[in-house]
Amino acid sequence: MTSPPRKINVECPKCGARYDDWHRPSINLDLDNFDEEYLRRASTATCPSCGHVVELRTLVVEGDVWRFT
Repeated sequence: MTSPPRKINVECPKCGARYDDWHRPSINLDLDNFDEEYLRRASTATCPSCGHVVELRTLVVEGDVWRFT
């Protein structure tokens, strides 16, 4: 099952700015046909102040393969 999007509050490790974003903790590609761009958006947060990209841990399941992004 793909988890629903969750609102999160992020503190940028580069500039310290705080901002709201969203995240999907798990994505099952056998159930949902998300493309690579959506996977990137669902598993990262980009600071609106400095542009730093924060990697968020997302479990991606496809067939028998499990990986964390």
